[in-house]
Amino acid sequence: MRFERVLVVDDDPQIVELIRNFLAPSRETLRCAGTLAEARQALSNKGFDLVVCDVQLPDGNGVDFLRETGAQKDPPAFIMMSGYGTIESATEAMRNGAADYLVKPFQSNQLDVAIARLERWRQVEGENAYLRNEAAAGGLGEILGKSAEMEAVRQLISRVAATDATVLIQGESGTGKELVAKAIHREGPRRNRPFIRLNCAAIPESLLESELFGHERGAFTGAHTKRAGRFELANGGTLLLDEISEMSIALQAKLLRVIQEREFERVGGTHTLRVDVRLLSTTNRDLEAHIKRGAFREDLYYRINVIPIRLPPLRRHPEDLEELLHHFLARFAEHHGRPQPELRAETWVALRAAPWPGNVRELQNCVERALLLSGGDRPLAPDDFDFLAPAAGEAPPSPFGEDLSLAGMEKRLIRAALERSQGRRAEAARLLGISLRTLQYKLRDALRPV
Repeated sequence: MRFERVLVVDDDPQIVELIRNFLAPSRETLRCAGTLAEARQALSNKGFDLVVCDVQLPDGNGVDFLRETGAQKDPPAFIMMSGYGTIESATEAMRNGAADYLVKPFQSNQLDVAIARLERWRQVEGENAYLRNEAAAGGLGEILGKSAEMEAVRQLISRVAATDATVLIQGESGTGKELVAKAIHREGPRRNRPFIRLNCAAIPESLLESELFGHERGAFTGAHTKRAGRFELANGGTLLLDEISEMSIALQAKLLRVIQEREFERVGGTHTLRVDVRLLSTTNRDLEAHIKRGAFREDLYYRINVIPIRLPPLRRHPEDLEELLHHFLARFAEHHGRPQPELRAETWVALRAAPWPGNVRELQNCVERALLLSGGDRPLAPDDFDFLAPAAGEAPPSPFGEDLSLAGMEKRLIRAALERSQGRRAEAARLLGISLRTLQYKLRDALRPV
């Protein structure tokens, strides 16, 4: 986080001139005060990010001013300086909240090092606070699945991660787009730098620009302090724009400029900030259709779609269902302190036949709910999964008919797979998670009336 507004408090004209010549060309605001009274007035009128303050001033002690200011909400950072530097005075200043202590006379490069170190520390604080919040939100876990579709996704992640390319991750809701973004960051050269996420669909349009670019104090009603945006927090690392299709056309234009120029201004600010950010985006929409409707900029689409990754819906790789199911059962059993249950045979058949419109996220939620409601001390039945269970007073669901034997349900599943694949046996075998040869063997009997 860069300190754009600096207040210098000193009655020594030479020191003031030194600092002014060094800082003024690169900062948005530089204000100088010769007394504590002037400094207090300056702080009350305009917020500052950094105060460079002398210890001995005509109307008081700078450490007292440091202590007084530090008690306020969102105080500026302080660098203290003195021409009578001692270990005792430096210790007192640091104990009361000073970030650094310079002994006069000093060179401009000493001040430069002190400010750069403090700016980096503030950025790390912001990144850590954001990442703590992200960690508390949880996630889907690792990218699982041994199907050809998921193996192709993992191979593409490995190739893309080593580059700095912009990536667009597309797929239905619940397919694991954020997981892929995190994997790209984790496997790439920026792995030790921040990974910052912004869900464009979850932020009101009126606040989204501020979330992206940050804002200055007083930029709008309620902006009581300056705030860094996600681009600033992600500097040096990766920024994920989740559901980018939900961004307005006006904001898309501003985003395009940042992607092209790698620079922006905070809302309400005039000073240009430059950033080095790898951009990843996700969407569950058809962006090309959005472009035709005028809801998404074509030039932005080509900027974010340098490397496309498409995630298959769960119904396209049902052979991974068993691995995912057991993974979630083990995970939630451990998390909730329950024994890990088995599945009754008819439950497994029903789960394989389910369409899973919510994909892996729906499966995860259903497994956790079934585990909690069943207690985990018996095999899970279909009615432990609410979407499989009949409503009160109703007969069992119709997909199984009257014949609840495993052989009968197997025949119905084969028929359903052939219908869904429009008679293509190889595709039907893939949907069922079996080999084509096994399907051909079963077809000799499976198509007889049940």
